[in-house]
Amino acid sequence: AWLERQMAQTPFSTGNHWVAHQDGRRLHIVGTMHSGDSRMGRVMARLRPILAQADAVYFEVTQAEIDRVNTQMAQHSSAFLLPPGRTIQQLMSPEAWEQFEMFAAMSSTDMETIQRMQPWALRLFLVPGGCRPFGFGLRRGLDERIERFTTRKGIPVGGLETAGTGFAALSRMPLRDQMRMLENDIAFALSGAPEDATSVEAYFDESVWQAFLLEPRLTSQYIKTSAQELIRLDRAFYRNMLDWRNKHWMKTILQIKGEQVVIAVGAAHLPGQNGILNLLKQQGYTLRRAAFQ
Repeated sequence: AWLERQMAQTPFSTGNHWVAHQDGRRLHIVGTMHSGDSRMGRVMARLRPILAQADAVYFEVTQAEIDRVNTQMAQHSSAFLLPPGRTIQQLMSPEAWEQFEMFAAMSSTDMETIQRMQPWALRLFLVPGGCRPFGFGLRRGLDERIERFTTRKGIPVGGLETAGTGFAALSRMPLRDQMRMLENDIAFALSGAPEDATSVEAYFDESVWQAFLLEPRLTSQYIKTSAQELIRLDRAFYRNMLDWRNKHWMKTILQIKGEQVVIAVGAAHLPGQNGILNLLKQQGYTLRRAAFQ
């Protein structure tokens, strides 16, 4: 009953494909999953005719931008490195550090480098799950499938942000909260619990927000952190990774040229008061849900 109330109170809480209309202009907003799944084949079968007619297709970041990510990291080093003289070990309790050392040993990254990185960067590079590196992650996610198709067809593509924007969003969180999230992620990964089963199935149910609501309650069953604290951390994370970026993207979206445009971004960016769909509605767009699979 609680879950149903929360979903009912959230604008555009379901649906992975919506069409926004205004003054003869049509925006297809497609919620993607960055990692691969065999069910993406039938999704692409429905999207290809729409993509083929698009004047342009926009992503969170383009593959060309991802290929330049090393340069972006050099330009934004202050966003992912701790202040001089600070280390990860200093920020952790002895118990958490012991667990972290065991987890980090499974990666091929040099421990001296790891010690200097901000907690959000370690979550991104070391911990499975989430968006994984810079928005695409595992090969053959829906973003990649769409971009490969549009590139073959010669359809113009664009990005709503640079990799630096994502770095800035992650580094906006206080170090204390970043560290708590890193510790929780490692504890959950070491618990042996299935990492993304609920979120993946929710995606194909076109109900990603439901998984976001359930996540802290499920996670608290496997680690020592309470559901209330996990909810607090989630909200802080979403304010930066979703709300802040969505508002940033709207400046670009409202200036895109073309009568029919496809905007393909992670499905979590669609729902909510500050979701892409509600922000478009506030700009006078009329929205209708479209078939997804």
